Order: sequence, then structure tokens, then C-alpha cells
Amino acid sequence: MIAHQSLPEVVRMTLRRRILNNELPAGERLIEANLAAEFGVSRTTLRAALMELKNERLVEFSPRRGCSVARMSRAEIEDACFARYLLEAGAACEERAVIDDNLISSLEKELGSMAEAAGAGDLAAIVECDTRLHGLLVEAGGRARLAELWHALDAQMGALMRSSLELQGGDLTEVVDRHQALIDAARAGDRDVLAAAIKEHYLNSRSVHDHDHPE
Repeated sequence: MIAHQSLPEVVRMTLRRRILNNELPAGERLIEANLAAEFGVSRTTLRAALMELKNERLVEFSPRRGCSVARMSRAEIEDACFARYLLEAGAACEERAVIDDNLISSLEKELGSMAEAAGAGDLAAIVECDTRLHGLLVEAGGRARLAELWHALDAQMGALMRSSLELQGGDLTEVVDRHQALIDAARAGDRDVLAAAIKEHYLNSRSVHDHDHPE
């Protein structure tokens, strides 16, 4: 029995970690009665957690299969990456953006944590590091409204990374290397170099155009 003031949140986070770390693979059905019994919560509490996961694009509901673990399509991945590219490049690469030693130090700290998570095979932890790392770049632009729009996409970052890795056949070490390239570009102090690196990160690196989506 889970004892916590926010039971749906505890259930959501537990299921989220299982999904991101592939303990619950894409397509697997989530039987509400079984999960409610496992967590010792009501079906109402469990359904609230599942609806939050649906908003994160980690689960989906269908009339015939009920709830199951979702996988983003190639088109959805491309759209999400393009939106993040536009916002991040727009924020981090304009003249008012502050790309200094303090920012580089903060980025490297997140990269270190990401590398540790990759070594442990913990995609859920990598997603958290990724979200913070890119958030630092966006917030360096100093535009509150743009940063707000950016963070509105944070909830779906786990689904995006998980689905991208499945589609592209990459591994967690490559995820770390790709973020190292971003930091190296920021350290160079050239906004054109950083803009090109952000574009490569989201749009060109192991392009999803070159892979067939597994059905």
C-alpha cells in the first residue's frame, strides 16, 4: 500500500519510470484492475494517473484494447523535434542570450548526471537531465514567454526520447555524446556554430527519415 498525499502522482511516476525504462514495452496492455490491486489504490486513482500519462503521450486508450503503452509515430517525432528546434535556437542564438562560463558549467553538470544515468541504463533519469539541460539553453535567452512555451513541451519529452531511440536503434551512450556536441558548440562562443549544432541535434542526427517505423 502506498502512503502519500498525492496517490495519483506516486502511481504516475512509478508507471512512467517503468515505461521509460522499457519494463513496460510499447504496445503492452495495462490492465487497470491488476494495477489498482498492485498499488493498493482505487480504480479512480489509477485512472487519474493513467490520464496524466496519456497527456505525456506515454499511454493511449482504444475502445477494443483499453489502455496500453504508446509509441510516437515518425511524423509525431519529427513535429516535436522541429518545434523544440525552433524554440531552442530562437532563444539561445539571438544577441541577448547569455552564453557564459556559468551556463557552460551548469550544462556540464547536467551532462555528468546524464552520463551516470546512461551507465546505469536509466532512461527515465536521462530524460530528467535532458529536460534540465535544454531548459538551461532556452532560459539563457532571457525571454520568459518563449521559455514558458518551451517548458509546455517538457511533459512529452520522455515519450519523444523513448520513441526516438526505438525508431532509430540508438543507445544511451549516443544520447550523451549528442549532448556533449551541443555543449562544445556553446563553449565555442559563436552563435552560428551553436545554431547549427542545435539544428543537427534535433533534425539531422541519425535522421528519422532514414528509418522505417516498426509496426
